[in-house]
Amino acid sequence: MIHMEKKVWKVAVVGCGSFANGQYLPNISKEASAVCVATADIVEERAVAACEKYGIPHHYASVHELLEKCPEVEIIIDAASIQAHHEINMAALSHGKHLISQKPAAPTVEMMTEQIELAKKMGVQFVCAPIHNMRYDLNIIKRMIEDGTIGHAYYAKSNMAHGGPEYFQYRQADPSWFFEPGAGALVDMGVHGIQQVTYLMGPAKTVTCVAACTTPLRPVRSGAFDGKPIQADRMPDEYLIALEFEGNRLGFIDCGFSQKASKQPQLEVFGDLGTIAVTKPYMTNPQPDVYIDSPERGIRGWMQPMPWVNPPQKLNSQCCLLRDLIEAVEQNKRPVLNAEHARHVLEIMCAIDECLKTGGKVALHTTF
Repeated sequence: MIHMEKKVWKVAVVGCGSFANGQYLPNISKEASAVCVATADIVEERAVAACEKYGIPHHYASVHELLEKCPEVEIIIDAASIQAHHEINMAALSHGKHLISQKPAAPTVEMMTEQIELAKKMGVQFVCAPIHNMRYDLNIIKRMIEDGTIGHAYYAKSNMAHGGPEYFQYRQADPSWFFEPGAGALVDMGVHGIQQVTYLMGPAKTVTCVAACTTPLRPVRSGAFDGKPIQADRMPDEYLIALEFEGNRLGFIDCGFSQKASKQPQLEVFGDLGTIAVTKPYMTNPQPDVYIDSPERGIRGWMQPMPWVNPPQKLNSQCCLLRDLIEAVEQNKRPVLNAEHARHVLEIMCAIDECLKTGGKVALHTTF
């Protein structure tokens, strides 16, 4: 019998900040048959440090230098700051590289469509964070909804908020950029809740929103910039987002940098025969809690289901995007974390500006 040697994909990481060091660089070879061969960062010392820490052979000062001098790279992971994603992604795609992008991949729907069309033209796969569509608990919930476990599932609610990147995350890099135009609580936190709710409920028809800037001046509370004041009054830091779906179904996302602590479930889905709730951190691969109302059996109450006979795959790290991309390439299938869904999430976020200006409901046009 002839044993074919499994291909080892060559990966480069662009942007060597806290997230790349915490989630991507240590897990590339754990999540897939892949190896990191290069890094790039506009602060080249960070790229050098990543290479030294993880035994990576090449480092560069930009994605453009990387693409010019390291043509053997097959997959680019864009882990740079939000404002840089579109330039990095277009450069990677134009060189025929498969692409993983942190969220959001672009600042506008038009730019996101440009990336999607370029990926199709170049014949490469393109996946986008966040990773919620690959979550163990979310896929159990999706099965329950499809199987009618809680009857007609008519309302999904997500809480994705914390006290701010300057509040709880130990950072060696200055977190001020989170509060600059192009970044902010909506694109950093709202994207998570919107992706979760639309994954479970499908494409939304309309969006409306209210928002406020609750904390205009924020002192950094940890890390290398502990004590630095950040002026944070250029955009809201708390958003309450309402979505409308086909079939008289609704979604709600509470998101922002304004909640130092909360005991709210991160996700709840309500149906006419029950409720599903996620009360534990999703990276722990929790079993959701389920409330069943069964009048024909004369019972109602909370339960925690036993694991499925054929359960969804559990998460090991946020680098699971790499597994999704490589499986899509090797099996010639659509990625779970496909760019069309990311574009719909982006359209919702972009429409929120209009909601806040007019105080009204905005119709949505993309799908996935």
